[in-house]
Amino acid sequence: MFKLKVVGTPIGNLEDISIRALNELVRASVVVCEDTRNYIKLRSLLKERFPDFITDSIGESQKVVSYREQNHDRIISQIISVLEQNDIAFVTDAGMPLISDPGYLLLKELREKEVQIEVIPGPTAIEPALIYSGFPVDKFTFLGFLPRERGKILKKIENSMQAGITTVIYESPFRVAKTVEIISDEYPDAMVSLSNDLTKKFENVITGNIKEIAHQIKTKTLKGEWVIVISSGVSK
Repeated sequence: MFKLKVVGTPIGNLEDISIRALNELVRASVVVCEDTRNYIKLRSLLKERFPDFITDSIGESQKVVSYREQNHDRIISQIISVLEQNDIAFVTDAGMPLISDPGYLLLKELREKEVQIEVIPGPTAIEPALIYSGFPVDKFTFLGFLPRERGKILKKIENSMQAGITTVIYESPFRVAKTVEIISDEYPDAMVSLSNDLTKKFENVITGNIKEIAHQIKTKTLKGEWVIVISSGVSK
């Protein structure tokens, strides 16, 4: 049985891809990805950006297979069949697979079948958002995407907020203002840092008192996924 190579890809800036990750994508005869269209676009952009590294041969024979948790039961046998003959590179739309992205069920089942897993690390939005915030980062809690209901949101963040541990959340542009407002109602003295378009030319970071930030963004049209970093101000 061959290896599944879990490959981290850029979250915005193509130059953040590692030489190791480029090597794996160039060599892979089969790539399993979240969305085939997004991967093929990324592959094309990488060929344009690194023409001396990636030759025109990449893509000519490379097979691309879509994997989502919704099609896991249908696709898993195909993936296992390929692994009997070749390594597979596994990527998601951006960043590291499994970090609020598909992949957990796939890796769990492959481990149970004793398939070797190799991780080629890449960027996530967590680290730059934490550093931009200026909040304590010796300890932090990453909660991914929160539930939609007010009670469930507050329950999810309760432990880290009361312990004074910096909390990191991912949120969609359609929910970020509402989520910040809900948290600000319960923790009006907390500090918050909101980031989006990280690593891109016009990356955006807003930091301040959560109540003031909630009011500031309430009527704005927000685009792209956001990272919410919260410091409760509670002494640790």
